[in-house]
Amino acid sequence: MIEEKRIIPLKFDLMFKKVFGNPDDLKPLRKLLECILGINPKDITILNSEIIGASYNDKRTTVDLIVEIEDGIKIGIEMNTNVNRYLINRNLFYMFKIMSKDMKKGMLYNKLNKHIQINFDCEGYHKKPIMKYKIIEEEVGEILTDKIEIIRVDIPYYVKRCYNKDASKLDYKDKFIGLIGIEDRKLAENITKGDVSMEDIYKKVEEFSDDEEILGAYDGEWHRQEVARVVMLDKVEQGYKEGHENGREEGIEMIAQNMLKEKVDINFISKVTGLTIDKINNLK
Repeated sequence: MIEEKRIIPLKFDLMFKKVFGNPDDLKPLRKLLECILGINPKDITILNSEIIGASYNDKRTTVDLIVEIEDGIKIGIEMNTNVNRYLINRNLFYMFKIMSKDMKKGMLYNKLNKHIQINFDCEGYHKKPIMKYKIIEEEVGEILTDKIEIIRVDIPYYVKRCYNKDASKLDYKDKFIGLIGIEDRKLAENITKGDVSMEDIYKKVEEFSDDEEILGAYDGEWHRQEVARVVMLDKVEQGYKEGHENGREEGIEMIAQNMLKEKVDINFISKVTGLTIDKINNLK
C-alpha cells in the first residue's frame, strides 16, 4: 500500500495510460497536447485504446500512447525511465514502426502523414527543459523533411520548479508537466488548486492510486527497480575493490565503466565519479 502522503505519479506508465489514454474522456489528453505542442486539436483519436484494459505485464513492442489528430498527424507519447541511448533508440524504433503502417499499396510517399514523438524523460537531465529535434543538414541547418519531429521533456526539471517556487508564480506548463512527476500528495494538491482541468486530472490520479491493479503493478515495478539498483551498487562496490588493487584513478574508471554497462545516464556518472563527460565517453 502506498503511503498516505504520497500518490502513484503520472510518470508511472500504467497511471499515465489510465488518465490520458481513456477514449471516453479526452479532456486530459487534449490539455496535454495543448501544453506540449501548443495546439488545441478538434479531432483526437487514440489508436491503441486497448492499453486501458491490457495487463501491465503484457509488454508488447508498442509505444505507451498513439494518437491521431486532424490532417492525419500521428503522435506517439512515451514515458521513459531515464535518458540513456538504449531508450532513445527504442523510441525511434517505435516511431518508425508506426510510420511504416501508414504506407498503403499504391500510395505516394509525399502523402505520408506527419509523425511527432513526445518522450517524457523521468530521470537524467537535458540541456534544455524541452528539446525539439528534426532531421536537418549540419552546417546550413536546412530541414530535410517536415514529416518527423521528436520532442523530449525533462520531467525532473519541472518537478524541481514545483518544489522550489511558490505555486502562484508558476505558469501553467510548469505545473502541468511537474504534476506528471510529483509523488507528494500535498504538493500535487497545491499546484492543481484553482484550475479546473488540473484538478480533474489530480482527482483521477487520487482515485487510481487506490486501484488494486495499479497498486499491484506499481509495487512490482518498484521491486524491479530496487533489484536493478542493488545490482548496480554491487558493480560499483566491485569497482572500488578492484580500484584499491589497481590504484584510485583506475578504480574510479572501472566504476564508471560498470555504470556504463548498466546504461546509467552519463551526467549522473560524472556527478558520482567526478570524471568529465569527455573522459566517460572515452571509456565506452
